[in-house]
Amino acid sequence: MNRTVAIFITAAILALVALVLAKNGETTAPLPPPPVPGTVASGGMTLSTSPSQSHVLVGAGEVFLDIALAAPAAKHVKRVPLNIGLVIDRSGSMAGRKLQNAREAATRLVSRLQEGDRIAIVTYGSDVTVLVPSTEITAESRTRILSAISTIVDRGGTFLSGGLERARDEVLRHDRRGMVNRVILISDGQANEGITSPGELSTLARKTLSMGVNVTTMGVGLDFNEEVMTAMAEHGGGHYYFIENASAMARFFTDELDTMTAVVAQTATLELELEPQVDLLEIYGYTYERLGNRVVIKLPDLFSGQKRKVMCKVRVPASREGKVAVGKMSLTFTDADSGKRHTLTSEAQVMITADEKLVEAGRDEEVLAKAEQVQAAQAMHSAMKAYAAGDVDRSRALLRKQIRRARTVNRRLKNKALGNAADEMEQQLEGTAAAPSSSAGRSLVKKGKYGAYKLFK
Repeated sequence: MNRTVAIFITAAILALVALVLAKNGETTAPLPPPPVPGTVASGGMTLSTSPSQSHVLVGAGEVFLDIALAAPAAKHVKRVPLNIGLVIDRSGSMAGRKLQNAREAATRLVSRLQEGDRIAIVTYGSDVTVLVPSTEITAESRTRILSAISTIVDRGGTFLSGGLERARDEVLRHDRRGMVNRVILISDGQANEGITSPGELSTLARKTLSMGVNVTTMGVGLDFNEEVMTAMAEHGGGHYYFIENASAMARFFTDELDTMTAVVAQTATLELELEPQVDLLEIYGYTYERLGNRVVIKLPDLFSGQKRKVMCKVRVPASREGKVAVGKMSLTFTDADSGKRHTLTSEAQVMITADEKLVEAGRDEEVLAKAEQVQAAQAMHSAMKAYAAGDVDRSRALLRKQIRRARTVNRRLKNKALGNAADEMEQQLEGTAAAPSSSAGRSLVKKGKYGAYKLFK
């Protein structure tokens, strides 16, 4: 037989076999890859929304949404003038090394400010003192401010709310477009004068943010209420720092200053508008306001090179196959350079299917890893709350369960951050051998909750 003819006959036979197998259901077409998440960009910011899977099994319905915000690092970021209100706790518990380090950190902050920036320094004990009214930085004023800082001495209780309000008012007296307005509040104790209710302190921080001033909190030592300080930072659109070793205070000041001087997006708000039949199950690590199927999250100022994730879990209608729209996510912010308002909008949808292979092929492992990280953070926080309340057994049970889950899932995902989270929980589990009321126990609680706070972001 002619060799060419033989090749054609063989090819024809193979094609026929393939056709027969296909008709018998013994082979399927290649599975489509998961869709690339839509990303939109404007004003130096990008927004993308990625579901944890492109296909959801009929009868299931739970989906994680990774809403990713990013301010790509720019070679040249226009430095925005700063308008800072620094609030220093000078109560009796700050005596000694703590207050000395607070003075040194404040000195370093003032030394790094540029001419044209403004700073007010407010101290509080049982009373409130405006040590330095809001002052523009010049060569002469810098010397005067540094001299004033050196006079701070400890006395009195903890009138935290009064210190925040006075600093806010000093900042607002010189508010103008194109500045970064920030109150930085330092405390080592629990508020015991003025407004002391955790809920009312959070309301005060939220009111301060609504007036155009972000609130950053710094907790020093082991005696402050980390739940209150974290909530105030969340409601105030700022950052929370746990400073166990007061000697490291200057480094945290430097971190905060670095973020302020590279701000690219201000007064940022993320809004989720979910479809009517989509249920919001959880938003991890953020305070939010809910109005029906609309969810509003106030965000801190965003700086160049920053990435921030907002992870939420929803349930979509999954009774029958077909495309399901999940919702629309909108990021609105002010460009710190131009002052213009921008809105970025991203949408999410999934396919409901009975084909388990499509479900498996459509999993987004990066999003799934992030979802596991925030669930680990949630477990850390709950475990530390239980431990602080004296329920050590419950704390250990929560940690063991989440460690097992993280290790099991990560055998498939092989995600470094998730592995680190599991390691951190292992260390917390070991730390619960100490009594909750001991110095080691109180340190464990604050470190654990601070680790969870950072992991959420």
